[in-house]
Amino acid sequence: MSVHLNRSLSFLDVFAIALGQIIGSGIMVLIGIGIEFTAYAIPMAFVLSATLSVIKQLPVAFMGSAMPATGGLYVYCKRVLGPRAGFFYLAILLITHILIALFALGFAEYAAALIPQVNVRAVAAGILVVFYIVNLFGVKPAAIVQKFMIVFLLIGLSTLIFFGILEVDYAQFAGREALLPNGWYGFGLACVVLSFSTGGAQYVSELGGEMKNPERDLPRAIIYSTLVAAVFFALVSVVAVGILPVEQTAGKPLSEVAREILPPGLYVAFIVGAGLFALATSINSTFSWATKSVLIACDDGWLPRGLAVVNRRFNTPHILLTCLLVLGAAPVLAGWELRYIIMLGGGLVFIYDLIPLIAAFRLPEKLPEVFARAQMRLSATQLKSLCVIGGLILMGQGALSFSDIDRTGWILVAGYLLLVGAYVRFKRIEEVSHAA
Repeated sequence: MSVHLNRSLSFLDVFAIALGQIIGSGIMVLIGIGIEFTAYAIPMAFVLSATLSVIKQLPVAFMGSAMPATGGLYVYCKRVLGPRAGFFYLAILLITHILIALFALGFAEYAAALIPQVNVRAVAAGILVVFYIVNLFGVKPAAIVQKFMIVFLLIGLSTLIFFGILEVDYAQFAGREALLPNGWYGFGLACVVLSFSTGGAQYVSELGGEMKNPERDLPRAIIYSTLVAAVFFALVSVVAVGILPVEQTAGKPLSEVAREILPPGLYVAFIVGAGLFALATSINSTFSWATKSVLIACDDGWLPRGLAVVNRRFNTPHILLTCLLVLGAAPVLAGWELRYIIMLGGGLVFIYDLIPLIAAFRLPEKLPEVFARAQMRLSATQLKSLCVIGGLILMGQGALSFSDIDRTGWILVAGYLLLVGAYVRFKRIEEVSHAA
């Protein structure tokens, strides 16, 4: 079996998917948690987090311009580092898809802001099913829905900025106690939490085999979407923390501030257009890209090939999409809290993100002809320097993330890594030899 998907995605399609992946959880869910950690320094935390995310994603963007492929990051790792390292990366990535539960629960919380009597977890599970069905009809219809939602999302956020920016008491943004109530550790944790969102654009590399011009569009989509999101992050976070007392916004969704400053009609429009659509775009984005690496891994022999069956009519991996739905719905129905999902999934994110950076570092020597044809121009020294800086960023973020995980979380992470390591070590190499 070989994987063949249609090349139907334009730059705007990919940009919308990347922007939705970034903005959804960052603005609408994580901002309250970030305020809880670092209060009035939240705008600086957003800007720093986005800046660090651009730096550590540049090597991924470079590899995307050099060897775009369906299942991008997995393919990059296996081509440069070998099939075992590639699958180790993918296996860690797979479990972090529980973060889709974060988007679903955030969506449900905003729905509850409009209709308080709704069952939050039932709504969260329901919205996962909705976008599961949308993506069963193909990535192009999902991209069309994404662009529609992105327009209303940006209008909603712009409305909040317009009504709120002049109401902010900027005198509050001064003094160590206001900016660093939990010290630099709290500021660091805020940056870590926000990086789960600001670092999301790189995953559109998974769609390389479905883009019309991936060599050009993939790096542009990753970089531009992160920068656009950073502008909105900074402005919205100023409004979020600068109008109401911190006690009323810490740990709370953005709806608390919106209710205070927007007229009733606009408040409802904001909750729908910005609140619900923001989280919906992240859910839709994840369903769009998350199965692509697994498709290739099944084709390579690491996983059962039967999982990678593609629907002939819609060209979609319906079995893998169903698995993703189950993985996302499980923590929702199990009653996990948002913060626990973030820290557990996020700690693993920082581990697996190191592997593509190692691949990019070794690319010039391992695949010199691929390195030479990249449309994104970087010298070998520049690429390696970015990889080293990105690796240091990830190690710092990972250390902070794991510092906030309890013993049960540590056992789950360690146990999963040991199982993956054993599987990769003892899997017969002949079964996957063609993967390299």
